[in-house]
Amino acid sequence: MKDAIETSAIAFITIVAIVLIFAAVLGLRSAVETRRRRKTRAKTDAEAWTELLGNQLHIAPASVGDTEAAAALDRARKLHHGAVEKLKTAKKTKQFERIRTYALAGLHNLNIVRRRLGKAPGPQGPIPFNAAAPKTSKRDDNIRDIATGPSTGLPF
Repeated sequence: MKDAIETSAIAFITIVAIVLIFAAVLGLRSAVETRRRRKTRAKTDAEAWTELLGNQLHIAPASVGDTEAAAALDRARKLHHGAVEKLKTAKKTKQFERIRTYALAGLHNLNIVRRRLGKAPGPQGPIPFNAAAPKTSKRDDNIRDIATGPSTGLPF
């Protein structure tokens, strides 16, 4: 009888160990896949916002008489150049998020130029463009963040 109890206890512990190992492997795979998806989304967003900034710079006036508008236009061009250069070497999610922020700041500067020239503002970036939305309650923990912007086709 003692051998039967020991055998069943060993079998139970073995089954629990196998289940725990299986759960750990699945959790690790899920974490890796989530990180890969976030990086892909961040890269796509950074590329889309940088491309939008580039397109807006192509239609911007070549020179402006107002010194503040000229400075804002120069900042937008520098931000676009920096974003394009960093896109060539970026490999991490944080780098792509920073590039996206550069592009959005460039669009903000172009809107300063448009306002100074008395024109209608151009495309707006999401607000706030450099921070995640704060969680409001425990109930919101199950709601996933949905990307918006030019790379997704969804309105911002």
